[in-house]
Amino acid sequence: MNLVRLQLIYPEEKVKQPVLCMVCKNFDLVVNIRTAKVTKDTGLLTIELDGEAEEIERAIKFIQEQGILVEPIEGQIFTE
Repeated sequence: MNLVRLQLIYPEEKVKQPVLCMVCKNFDLVVNIRTAKVTKDTGLLTIELDGEAEEIERAIKFIQEQGILVEPIEGQIFTE
């Protein structure tokens, strides 16, 4: 399994969308929210995605397609 840490930045118009819920339902990954700061104007989340590398890549692409900015934390992927 692989573990990747990401920062998600939601613009105002995307804050109310259940993007992580859709990730949980549509991808074979464990999603762990480590930190979250959400206001009516923006959302800033730190998450971990745990699973197969292909699924992680597909999920990241999906999140980006929803208009969410995805930034790797420390630029690393851990293999356990």
